[in-house]
Amino acid sequence: MALALGANLTANWSARAETTLRMAIEAFPPSRGNPLRTSLSPSIYTLAAIFDGLTFINEKSEVKPALAVSWEPVDALTWQFHLRPDVKFSNGAPLTSDAFVTTVNYLASDDAYKEGLKQELAVLKSARAIDDLTFEITTTEPVAMFPRFAAAISGVEPNIWRAGGRDGYETAAVGTGPFKVDEMQANRWRLSAFKESWRPGKVDKLELLMLPDTSSRVQALAAERVDVAMVIGPDNIDALEAAGARVDSFITATVYAISLRTREGDKFADKRVREAVNLAINRDIIISAFLAGRTIATAQPGTRQTYGYDPSIPAYPYDPERAKQLLAEAGYPNGFTFTLDAPTNATVSDTSVFQQIQLDLQAIGVTMNITTLTYPMYLQKTSRTVFDGDAFPLAWASWPTLDTLRAIQTHSCRRLVPWYCDESVMPLFEQALAETDEAKGLALRHELAQRYHDQYPGIWMYELPVFVGLSSKVSGFEIIGYRILYDRIALAP
Repeated sequence: MALALGANLTANWSARAETTLRMAIEAFPPSRGNPLRTSLSPSIYTLAAIFDGLTFINEKSEVKPALAVSWEPVDALTWQFHLRPDVKFSNGAPLTSDAFVTTVNYLASDDAYKEGLKQELAVLKSARAIDDLTFEITTTEPVAMFPRFAAAISGVEPNIWRAGGRDGYETAAVGTGPFKVDEMQANRWRLSAFKESWRPGKVDKLELLMLPDTSSRVQALAAERVDVAMVIGPDNIDALEAAGARVDSFITATVYAISLRTREGDKFADKRVREAVNLAINRDIIISAFLAGRTIATAQPGTRQTYGYDPSIPAYPYDPERAKQLLAEAGYPNGFTFTLDAPTNATVSDTSVFQQIQLDLQAIGVTMNITTLTYPMYLQKTSRTVFDGDAFPLAWASWPTLDTLRAIQTHSCRRLVPWYCDESVMPLFEQALAETDEAKGLALRHELAQRYHDQYPGIWMYELPVFVGLSSKVSGFEIIGYRILYDRIALAP
């Protein structure tokens, strides 16, 4: 009897000692365990627990080893990578070059048209193995900073991929990260520590609960049903602090902005009009009132954490009188009316931000009507650039490369259907993309950022923050770009 009681006490103690981190998130990846669909949020919030990239970009925007310990260019189009030895997938299979040869060749093929990552990594052409831990990736054009792109490439377990393809991997979700998937339900994923991971975590289990509504995530944290509430609003700070939690904010690799259609004949084809609407916006008021003062106004393509950010470029000033003068010079002395096509609740406080922009523009005689779109409809229109209005909110995202060229490319002549196209800057873009000297590459990016700043390609607003509610028990929670560093999170008893 005493032995049985002792065994029960030991079992109970072990159960109590086990740590489970519970997180409320807004959505699971649409392709579930397939890491090649996208590297963007909110999918990355889940996938970062399971998968690793070839490289890792730190908070200083420096490229560091991850699954690859080293790399070097072979020629202008080819890079050779050397894998970390003795790394395993969560099913026990060894990580070899085969994983990345399989991944890259798939992404470079026509079969990958469904994968968002194919668009994000459009420069991929092919890959070939040299030996078990060495392989080469060839690109379609010279990309001097290709190791930045490599941070978004997660190698799939090749045997599982060959057996079931993308559909099979949706349920397999086998990676090399700190957690492995035990169960996927519609609204809840249960994961456990992958103890043989090359970067093991500090908690035993991870439970992800999908709560699409912000108020539900906040309530769950306040009631201690979860330890982390992702993507909440600054208006939730007081309530959560009163409940004993805290709210941290992280600057993403994204500049929030409103894109303006600038084709010939459009209202915003004239640079003076674009400058005027920028000078009319009081960004300091918006940041203070709707973003808890936790970010800064900006007027360049990248945020402070991106390679290519230029600290010497100022935000646009608030100068409504000068804005009125510019409108008169452009032939709009009495202002004009335009339409913004916009989703709601797509980013933090966006509805309030739109309303404040409306008020600021009214002060210079410009009326901004808002056509509200559902988020799926907005995404569909964005992919094809088929907006009916004159403007639409679209982020300048430098993720996943943390390179301003990523944001510039999206808002340039390189887009299939561009809304802003300045042919004069494209040779400079090509030069920056191919420049192998890092200092010269940075200088070229600064020159590009200044050129874009001077042309007012849209209404640049601020560096986009993400607000996260955290229990007092949570420590070590960090986000770089959009990637949560799960291996650093600890949970007190």
